[in-house]
Amino acid sequence: MDSYVDLLFYVFIIIFALVARQQSQTTLRQPPRLSETIPFVSNGWQFLTNKRLFINRVREALRTSPVIRCRLGPTNLYIVGGGSNAPAIFQSSFTSDPWILRVLEHTAGYSPTAAAKFAADGSGCAASPRTDSGSGPPAPDNNKKRIWHAMRRAHEDGLLSSRSVSVFAATFQLCFDEQLAAFQIGEWHGDVRVFDFLKRSMAAVATRSVCGSLILDANPGFVEAFWEYAKFAEAPAFGSPRWLLNRKAVPARERFRGMCSEWYKLAEDEFDWDDGSAQRDVSWEPVFGSRISRGLAQWGKLFDFSAESLGAAYALLLFGLHANTIPICAWVVMEIIKDPHLLHAVRKEISEVRVTDDPDNTTGLDYRRLASLPLLQSVYTEALRLYASILITRTSTESVTIGGYEIPKGSVFQAPTEVAHLDEAIWGTPAHPASEFWAHRHVQEVETVDRSGQIHTRLEFSMAGREGYFFPFGGGNSICAGHNFAKPEVLLTVAMIITRFEIEFVEWLKPNGSRSNRPAQGNTNYANAVATPPDREMRVKWRRM
Repeated sequence: MDSYVDLLFYVFIIIFALVARQQSQTTLRQPPRLSETIPFVSNGWQFLTNKRLFINRVREALRTSPVIRCRLGPTNLYIVGGGSNAPAIFQSSFTSDPWILRVLEHTAGYSPTAAAKFAADGSGCAASPRTDSGSGPPAPDNNKKRIWHAMRRAHEDGLLSSRSVSVFAATFQLCFDEQLAAFQIGEWHGDVRVFDFLKRSMAAVATRSVCGSLILDANPGFVEAFWEYAKFAEAPAFGSPRWLLNRKAVPARERFRGMCSEWYKLAEDEFDWDDGSAQRDVSWEPVFGSRISRGLAQWGKLFDFSAESLGAAYALLLFGLHANTIPICAWVVMEIIKDPHLLHAVRKEISEVRVTDDPDNTTGLDYRRLASLPLLQSVYTEALRLYASILITRTSTESVTIGGYEIPKGSVFQAPTEVAHLDEAIWGTPAHPASEFWAHRHVQEVETVDRSGQIHTRLEFSMAGREGYFFPFGGGNSICAGHNFAKPEVLLTVAMIITRFEIEFVEWLKPNGSRSNRPAQGNTNYANAVATPPDREMRVKWRRM
């Protein structure tokens, strides 16, 4: 008996030595690990509870290695910085599907049955299915199996096409004009709170522009329910226990998803899908709104989603439209208002692209020309650089080499925008460090000579040499589908406020409404989850001109 035990002991020692040797060899080929006090626990807890501190530690670790490893719960995560490393994970050998599936199930609230349909489709969102997915060629009889690709096509038609962007810009401008018309011409309003105003007005206008007016009419308190949902939307995506972090997150999600579901049922009953192109192909109508909203409904019907899961789809659509765009817009407006010289310069620049809509005798704005204004574009880009603080997540679909490390198929990667966007060597100047907002960071003065030989100086927008360090919307096939809507929404909002109001700064306010002795900073509670909102409110007085 003793000899048998001794034999087992020596076999165990040999196996343990072989495993340890293999792990040692593997470790030599792997990036260094992010240190933690309690192995397998500390980093995960800090990631969930203090992401700003976690990212600061990641930034320091990336100074010595282009890739680092970190275990978050059961996930072995690879984190990359800017330069050539972050763009590498936007290539076709990476997918965002696993992460999006978590978002669909936990953040949006898709039912397990609906989530299983996504999990069963490994073909990806591209026109040609992944070769190892088992889904076969994209033949017509296979299209119904390709749920990711069908969703991508709905996004391309309703969010990415130039026609859809133009319709959204025109509808948004018309609806926002109605909001601003509530302020009487020539009358001073002394207690305008900028971020609060934008949260309420932009969310209502953009929702109406995309989903129609019925969704707001049928749901009193819809905008307030959205912001409560957005406040906690990230925590469920990590599947954290409800008792730990989701006590408020799940009820907020269910309330907002329920509102979207009830609206969808009403819209489905009221909309006539059999009316040829009379309703389906119009630019905008009040029941479903825009092409993306109608396309999402048709996509859901194609894959037999319940009204509850379609409510989740619309909740996530609106989260994508509002949760990043509106805070970024608030930063742009605040930075312009707090600097009188910048306010004057931007107002002068915008005045050059105003166009007159003669039939209605009102003044409109051409969003394409707005997007070409160098200073306004620089301010928008600077706000994105500083406050679009997001963890871009991808999974490798094959073995990849990044930063000199060979990393196996199925590995999860994250590229924190904050690491690349605040790289001092790329963005900093002696007078303006990368952590500081500087409106002119992305413009340069260019001299031109006219026919008479006169030299003129003009501003020119430029991002040359910085592309690998700026990715607020991600990249590749999985780039944020709403990025084409975000820019016109922000620029039109800023331009309409700046050109239609005489504005005077009053004071900064704390969340409780008391006076603050400092200006707004990024709210660390949202760090690296969505665009970071300001932690202080700006109070102004304004008068519509």
